Amino acid sequence: MKYLFLFITLLMIPSGLSAQTETVAVPKGISLTFNKGEGENAVYLDIQLEMKESDAINFDYWLNNPSEMPVFSLQYADQKLDCPLTVKRQLSGNAVGFKITGFTPSTFDRFLNKDHDNQITIRVDKDVRINLFDERGNPSRIWIIKADIINTLINEELKITEDERTDFLTSLNNFYYHENKVDFGVNPGRDSIKTNYILSLRFQNAYNRKRFLSCNENTKRMPVYWNLDARLSTNFKDSLNYIKIYPANFLFENFSGKLPYQLSVKLGNESDQSFINKRVAADASVNMIVPNLINLTTAESNRLRLKPVITAGIKGYYDYSNDITSFTSGMAHIDGYYYIPVFNNYAIIVEATSFYDFSKERNPSGKIQGNYSITLGAEIPKTGFKAMFKYTDGKSDINFRQGSIISIGLLMDFFQEKKNKPK
Repeated sequence: MKYLFLFITLLMIPSGLSAQTETVAVPKGISLTFNKGEGENAVYLDIQLEMKESDAINFDYWLNNPSEMPVFSLQYADQKLDCPLTVKRQLSGNAVGFKITGFTPSTFDRFLNKDHDNQITIRVDKDVRINLFDERGNPSRIWIIKADIINTLINEELKITEDERTDFLTSLNNFYYHENKVDFGVNPGRDSIKTNYILSLRFQNAYNRKRFLSCNENTKRMPVYWNLDARLSTNFKDSLNYIKIYPANFLFENFSGKLPYQLSVKLGNESDQSFINKRVAADASVNMIVPNLINLTTAESNRLRLKPVITAGIKGYYDYSNDITSFTSGMAHIDGYYYIPVFNNYAIIVEATSFYDFSKERNPSGKIQGNYSITLGAEIPKTGFKAMFKYTDGKSDINFRQGSIISIGLLMDFFQEKKNKPK
């Protein structure tokens, strides 16, 4: 009889304390608000829900079950940063709201300036569980909103607009594009035996992108880059061939002034393709974007005009080339890169380098030397490539020999230009 009495008692427990039903809910949308304050930087996330008038959210659910509170994290270029963000619930009508804090000023500024850096995002790490009251005021239901859905909506909210993309491309574009490019060409000869193939490439990237963000403003996290800059040919004796590898490159950037610039200090090895001429080098330089000089577009073409990049630097090196006595010296250099759109589908790319070597071994006459290339590209629709005609002439800063060559081929279009919208 005792067990029968307990069984009947359990059946009489109010339904509000019985097991709650769980349903996967799809939000109508989200809104993100960024509030930069003197003492606290906060992101407000509202998840908008399809609710009946009788529905009400039990905001005490997270207070009573702190382990169910959503967990948010920062992410930069697909790399998660384990910063301790604080999450608090917010009242928000037919939405469930959260206030997220714990951002350093420098990290928060990347959210506010997404036209200059759109690789930062915030993510929810687990499904969001929402407790709802029924008509009698009992917490009877659990709505589950999948983390993947919320993160997709956050990415849409943070996505850079076409106007913001235009601002980025026309202000800071070439800090990226002049350091990341590939072209492949053929230097035609009188017969197939004398035909040479040429590959030019330049890449720059960070080892650990998470270092762009900081969890503690007192902890300075400097991203370290690597660089590869090379011109390779099937003709190993081509005097213009070179290989420059910099495994350590430290960048200091300032994009807020009227003249955006980058300071670069890099360490590496430079050689020709045959590795006869070679040196260990330390290079310090400043990259600056300067105003446009040439306009070859029309009102009808309405293309984005990228600004020239000018680099001025000084290099110290230890030359350990074959068949010479090793020596130490230095070199001053000025480099330029200019992408010029022409009419609707063409582009001219001008690259030039002037340098002065301080050594008597490499520069006995004490002259300023240099080289340049002019590339004419024509867009190949829907391919990501441009057909290319390229002329290169001048002296190499590796072996100091003169050379000139014409090549025809393909230019990989990292730019993927979209026509600018008329204003």
